[in-house]
Amino acid sequence: MTNMKLIIKTLKATFDAIKHRPIVYLPFLIFAVLETFSLIVLNFAPCQPLVAVFGPPIKTFFSERYLHYPTYFLLLPKLSALSRMVLSVIFGSFLTGAAINIIFDLYHKKHVKLGNSLKSASKKYAALFLIYLLVTVLFYYSVRIYNSAMLKYFMAGHTKLLFLSAKLWLGPLLICANFVIAVIIQSIFIYALPILIIDKGGLLGSIWKSMVMFKKLFVPTIILVTTPMLIYVPIILLNSNSSFLMNKLFPEFMLIVTFASIVLSSLVIDPLITISTTFLYLINKEG
Repeated sequence: MTNMKLIIKTLKATFDAIKHRPIVYLPFLIFAVLETFSLIVLNFAPCQPLVAVFGPPIKTFFSERYLHYPTYFLLLPKLSALSRMVLSVIFGSFLTGAAINIIFDLYHKKHVKLGNSLKSASKKYAALFLIYLLVTVLFYYSVRIYNSAMLKYFMAGHTKLLFLSAKLWLGPLLICANFVIAVIIQSIFIYALPILIIDKGGLLGSIWKSMVMFKKLFVPTIILVTTPMLIYVPIILLNSNSSFLMNKLFPEFMLIVTFASIVLSSLVIDPLITISTTFLYLINKEG
């Protein structure tokens, strides 16, 4: 089967599942609720009594000025992103495992029971947790190392790199590089989860097989991962211009942007990537 036919068949299965069997959406909805609750808590972090808990770490890692209005709203998107990382590792790993089990049952036209899917995911929770942790750590430090390298290079006195100015490298190109890093890391490990849940694989074996599968299905995987993630680009652009937006509009606008980020990430991007790549794995394996 050609790459194009494989992609079309996968997308058809994905949208049919979302349209006709909305239970596949439930794990992602649960995670979105958790993220929204986290955002509500973070929104009131500078206020009593929550400031007693959140105040010291914000002062330590950022600055005391971020505990005051309206500057706090500059920090809110970053705190929400950090919260998402933690929630993804602890809860997202488990809920994604349940979603994959649901997709497997749908693919084989079995009766779907959420309880059974949650039970199946719970048996592999430790491995799911570690894979999510590995992906999160790799992404966080890859982005941090790349960004730091760019800053050090231009702070050393260089004005250009590959004939391009520092303004481009530390602006649009930095955003593009971080996006590419996210796509590549997620794509490499994307099949480890269905291998764990569907094939009952071990941790290291699932990671290795995922790398092999990624190489084999490179083009379809990159397309299925990249396309939904492009939906997030407007949020990235809004966050990169947060100071300007707060001055031109109102500080609370960043709260709206952060909530929109949760909606897009948890209810659009994550479901599309997880469902489509799981169907791709099943079609390639059993089709």
